[in-house]
Amino acid sequence: MLRWLGAGLILAAALLTRRTLLETDRAAQRTRRALAASFETMESEVRALLTPLPALLRQRYGEEADAFFAAVTRELHRADLPGAWRVAAAELPLPPEEREAVAQMGARLTGDEAAVCGALSLGAVQLRRIADAAEAQRAQRERLTSTLCLGAGALLALMLL
Repeated sequence: MLRWLGAGLILAAALLTRRTLLETDRAAQRTRRALAASFETMESEVRALLTPLPALLRQRYGEEADAFFAAVTRELHRADLPGAWRVAAAELPLPPEEREAVAQMGARLTGDEAAVCGALSLGAVQLRRIADAAEAQRAQRERLTSTLCLGAGALLALMLL
């Protein structure tokens, strides 16, 4: 009886691990899309209305992007814009290389209107490209994650029995 209970708990842990991994992947995808959209909106505001960057950081862009811009605004009290942007980028739920790309974007946000618009446009294009590639591979990654988690859980459960 205890072995069956243990096997059930192992399978439940495998299912929870699968769910956590898939949700982490989905959160990264939502963050990529939200940041890309917000960078595009910011670029059009700078280009059309010459809105200053601090005012743009206080606008609402959606839950995922708002958390990033709130962190940038919070860090602006302690550091300059590139430093604040880097600290906020480190908190993003993205893989390390994508966080680094967003962090480096902050250094290019200083200067005139053309430089800021170029940096925002480049950041949006990079994030959209990554999001599109991740979306194209999503089904394959989800199947692989499911297979590995459930296979490992089943194997451990069988070993216990």
